[in-house]
Amino acid sequence: MFSISDIIKATNGKLVQGTSQTQVKSVSIDSRVVQKSELFMAIKGDVFDGHDFIDGVVARGVRVIVVHKPVVVRDSKVCVILVKDTVRALGDIARFHRLRFKVPVIALTGSAGKTTTKEMIAAVLSRKYRVLKNEGTQNNHIGVPLTLLKLKKTHQMVVLECGTNQPGDIIWLADVARPTVAVFTNIGESHLERLKTIQGVLKEKWDLTAFLDAHSTVIINADDSLLSKQINRKRRFKVMRYGIQTKADLQAAQICPHAGRSLTFEVKGRKAQLNSCGTSNIYNALAAASCGVLFKIPLKTILAALKAFEFPQGRGQILKLGTGWMINDSYNANPVSMRSALQTLQAIETSSQRIFVAADMLELGSRSRDLHEAMGPVISAAGIDVLITVGRLAKLMTVRLKGVGQKMQVFTCTDVESAQKCLARVFRNGDAVLIKGSRRMRMEQVAEFLLASPKGSG
Repeated sequence: MFSISDIIKATNGKLVQGTSQTQVKSVSIDSRVVQKSELFMAIKGDVFDGHDFIDGVVARGVRVIVVHKPVVVRDSKVCVILVKDTVRALGDIARFHRLRFKVPVIALTGSAGKTTTKEMIAAVLSRKYRVLKNEGTQNNHIGVPLTLLKLKKTHQMVVLECGTNQPGDIIWLADVARPTVAVFTNIGESHLERLKTIQGVLKEKWDLTAFLDAHSTVIINADDSLLSKQINRKRRFKVMRYGIQTKADLQAAQICPHAGRSLTFEVKGRKAQLNSCGTSNIYNALAAASCGVLFKIPLKTILAALKAFEFPQGRGQILKLGTGWMINDSYNANPVSMRSALQTLQAIETSSQRIFVAADMLELGSRSRDLHEAMGPVISAAGIDVLITVGRLAKLMTVRLKGVGQKMQVFTCTDVESAQKCLARVFRNGDAVLIKGSRRMRMEQVAEFLLASPKGSG
């Protein structure tokens, strides 16, 4: 519940119409579903501007509206609050609401594995606590505040994935969320178009720690050299480390893949199992286990949660494809996540072909050409039989390929439709197929095509 004075205090806004006695139960940015009891925040997006729908919102019975430009509302009973920026105001209200609670807030970021790690953390913590998490990839300046606004007294934990594609995103999300625990997956080549360099990525991601104090904890991947160097500098918080190669608080050992579909490893002398054959997911699991240990969940319970974990759609899912397998990692791509996905494809056991459908990796800025070309030797080393590139940038992966014409067939496609036609010719029942590309490349359509094909369902 928010009073008008709460909203004004949180946003530093001005009541330009209506009475300060009104209250609202929650906040909405969607004019199509906003309820009478809710405040409507007029957000200007890339396609729609919420200010254009105010008449319809008022007709639905909404009595409190927040705007960042003058509007005409003929019903004098409707409260209109003017702010400088409604997106910022959404975050301001979310922060105001979050600070009403003493609940632990676990925020995580990194260049790859964020969504899977977030889901794993929530799965582990849910074994003991009532957890609020952001759904899907609601990890930006809209999704994080909207998640926090769902926080209730019944929640005992909050788990938030925080994403970025430009300087300043993470520190703003950290200011809104005020995390008590910060988790880092890895630092690599991601969003270089605006973050420019790996050091720029590190600086941006590390801003997640900006509001931590001596009672807070940072959980890092000890095998990531950039994170390890960063944590060794002067700090004001506690540290937990996880890893495989480097000594850590939680360290995986005795890693053993099983039939190319799952793997086991030991942690603190206990056997863990994951429904994945990609070693990158061990790091995600260790990050989640670290959160469980921090919050006093027995290791036996933590490992049970990880064993039962089902991977999110489009993020390293291993799906049955006829008598073979498909790794659906189509949601997004950068060099870090693409290398990890190739490790998974290499680990899958198959007596048939290994096919890699690779689309453009976007938002890599001036290094885009080099990073796509550098993927060639990685692909060559992964035992790929058929490479199908999709897009102008992905075609550059073929420049430094080795073994073409002997062990590997290569096809270059301009779009999803041509990739589907190519797959229809080369795919055989029993093949193992990896599908990977940036979000705008629509690679989920390739996954859907394969699953629906007679050879993929037979």
